[in-house]
Amino acid sequence: MLNASPSGFCVEKPQPNYKRDGIFIVSLILIVLVLELASGTDNTVTMQTIPKEKSQPATAALAPAPPAPVAPVAPGELIQFDTPTGWAKSANASPMTTFALDLPGGATVSAIPLPAAIAGTTEIVNLWRQQVGLGAIGADEAAKTSQPLIIGGYDGALYDFAGEKPIEGQTKPPRIVTATVTLGQVAWFFKLAGSADVIEAQLVTFKQFLSGLKFQPGASAIDFENLMREAQRSAQAAPPPPPPVQGKPTWTVPARWEEKAPTSMRLGNFTAGNGKAEITVMTFPGEVGGLLANVNRWRGQSGLPAVDAAGLAGVTQQIIVSGTPATLVEAVGEKTASYSVFHPVGDATWFYKISGPSAAVTPENAAFRAFLESIQFPK
Repeated sequence: MLNASPSGFCVEKPQPNYKRDGIFIVSLILIVLVLELASGTDNTVTMQTIPKEKSQPATAALAPAPPAPVAPVAPGELIQFDTPTGWAKSANASPMTTFALDLPGGATVSAIPLPAAIAGTTEIVNLWRQQVGLGAIGADEAAKTSQPLIIGGYDGALYDFAGEKPIEGQTKPPRIVTATVTLGQVAWFFKLAGSADVIEAQLVTFKQFLSGLKFQPGASAIDFENLMREAQRSAQAAPPPPPPVQGKPTWTVPARWEEKAPTSMRLGNFTAGNGKAEITVMTFPGEVGGLLANVNRWRGQSGLPAVDAAGLAGVTQQIIVSGTPATLVEAVGEKTASYSVFHPVGDATWFYKISGPSAAVTPENAAFRAFLESIQFPK
């Protein structure tokens, strides 16, 4: 038997390679979401609970959880398994993964624990679909995408999404197969990702592998705050990614905004509306999930329904920031609102966002637009 253990974290420019897209990209986007919602201006990360929508599909009945241990257990000691022939420990795992394995043909298998409320949500389903080049679907259709599967002796669910054509940088259509099982407060995600032909050849072995997993007592009670801290610490210890070629932009801060100290994630950090509205400027290498996934994330934060690719034009506005195209997304809900901008610049994506209670955000619309107009990247 092998005790899976987390690997070191390597911060690098994401490539359009589904070999690493799998659960790593899911965890990356969730990390960004948590960091974006974190309060304060220091580097402390607080775990946010993401409520499940009432209309979301139920994947499987809540499994009886193994007894939780008295003392915390390291994530790498939570699952035991036999490694199938030809599979090997991956060197490209993120600190959020409990284990990651490389398979013949360039496929990967990885495991990550997340809060149970995330399991089965339409946002997660659409994230997997987006990674293989498929469009977003609604809650009713998402409810029909899972099939039951026994995972380590517990009732789980299996999702299988195959792309229709190769994605950018690839020569074969991609395929992602994800299995989930809920143990107490923890949803475990196991993802098989690679080209469609390789996945087909590994699918039976993957299901057998999942059936043979042995969850240890702490698998139902993960300390997510500590897990996030460890992930952040690993990221800070790693060599920093190269800065965007264009460099950091300049901007003019509206008079009534209060400037806060920048953090490792927030290059621009401000508040407005007596501190109730937060304004941030952040950048990440690559497309960070793409426009559709980010639009639906912002809409979900404001309590608005997701849209598909055909509905993007109705909820976005094309603008110009520093002479280049950008997309403005107004997500104004009954209680929460945000104005967010998705701005590809070279090999990076810049995000400008104001968010908070609707009553604090909407009065800042004009100031936010003036802020956007003031942004200038070095020539």
